[in-house]
Amino acid sequence: MTDTRSLEEQIAERVQASSLGIAVREPVNGPCQGVYIDNPYSAINPDVEHRFGRSKQHPRPDRTPSPTILKPELTEWEAKAFGYDNAPPPYEERVNAYLQWGADRAVRQPFTGVCESFVCVTMAILMAKNSPLPTGARAEYIGVVQGLMTGHAIVVVNRANATQRTGEAVPSPTAWGDDCFVVDQWYALQAGTSPVLHVAGPHADQAYVSFLTDKTNRTYVCGVFTKDGRRPPIAARRQG
Repeated sequence: MTDTRSLEEQIAERVQASSLGIAVREPVNGPCQGVYIDNPYSAINPDVEHRFGRSKQHPRPDRTPSPTILKPELTEWEAKAFGYDNAPPPYEERVNAYLQWGADRAVRQPFTGVCESFVCVTMAILMAKNSPLPTGARAEYIGVVQGLMTGHAIVVVNRANATQRTGEAVPSPTAWGDDCFVVDQWYALQAGTSPVLHVAGPHADQAYVSFLTDKTNRTYVCGVFTKDGRRPPIAARRQG
C-alpha cells in the first residue's frame, strides 16, 4: 500500500522509532529513556527537572566518529591523528565505518550523545535501505559554528543549490529553499517539536531558525551522503 504521508512525516516517524525517539517516562532520565543528551541547552528548555539530560548510570557520551573522516582526502597530519599512518582507508570505507557507528546505536538502548552523535545516528537511518528517502537522494551533515567555543551539528535534506563540497561554507539557513528541511532530534527532544523542521519559506520554524543563526559565524558542509539502496535496513524500535 502506498504511503500517502509527506517525506517529512515519514522521516520523523523513523527517527522517533529509533533509540533517539523513545519517550521519557517517569522519572525523567529513567530506565525507559532511549537516549540521553550529554549537553542539554538551557536556552531551548530551562526546566532542568523535566528535560532530557545526562544519565547517572552512563555519565560519559559515546565517542562519535570525527567528521574529519568524512573528507574525501585526508592530509598526512589528519591520517596520522587517526592512527592511519601513511595509509588511511579509502573514502568509501571511512564513510561506511561512520554510518555503521550510527546504525549500531540506532537500535541500542540506552544511548548517550551530543548533537554530533545524533547526526551520525540520523544519517545512518536515512541512508539505510528502508529509509523513506528515495534511492539517489542526498543528505548533508552541516556544521554550525557559534562563537569561539560552541556550535551545533544537523542533517540537511533537499538544500537548494547544494553545490558546496565538504569543508566549504554554505549560505544562511533562510536561503536553503522552501523544500529543504533539517532533521534535528537533539533540538526536538528539548524543544518538544518534530525532529523535522523547515528553515525557509512559509513553513519555517522561526524559533529554530533563530537558534541556528544566533551568534553564528560560520555554517559549512562536514559531509555529503547519497542513499544507494545497498545499506542494510534498520529495524524500527518502539517502547511499549
